Amino acid sequence: MRATPRTPDASGFTMVELLIAMLLLAVTMTGLAALQLNTIRTVTISKRGDEATRLAQSVVERYRTVSFLNLPGAGTDWTVELNDNSTQMTSVGGDGLSRGPFNVERFVEALNSGKEKLITIRVKWTDQAQQEQSVVLSCRRYL
Repeated sequence: MRATPRTPDASGFTMVELLIAMLLLAVTMTGLAALQLNTIRTVTISKRGDEATRLAQSVVERYRTVSFLNLPGAGTDWTVELNDNSTQMTSVGGDGLSRGPFNVERFVEALNSGKEKLITIRVKWTDQAQQEQSVVLSCRRYL
């Protein structure tokens, strides 16, 4: 059998043109998939940070409602925070009770001859890249 030569008026694509188009499509789709994975990773990091901030805010709000005389005493180091059930807030979720990635600590400083206390709350967690992240909030209380 003899191959018939292509005439100038023949329509359609050659095999090379189809392969090049498929290659370009594959490269484009790979780039879009990488972009999607990066977006998911960024959203997850942002969500964890927001959740940690809300958790720290809830602990700070709890200290704002406690009488000055019932606030914890000043210390020299970070102390693991206790939740409403008086259990340590290690490996807790955003609600402070359920299991999750967060560890909550407090540091209390006495200022102005004990007439003032600075309460600092730190929420720590390890992200997907195994790097430690934290959110720190403080409130100042007066006698």
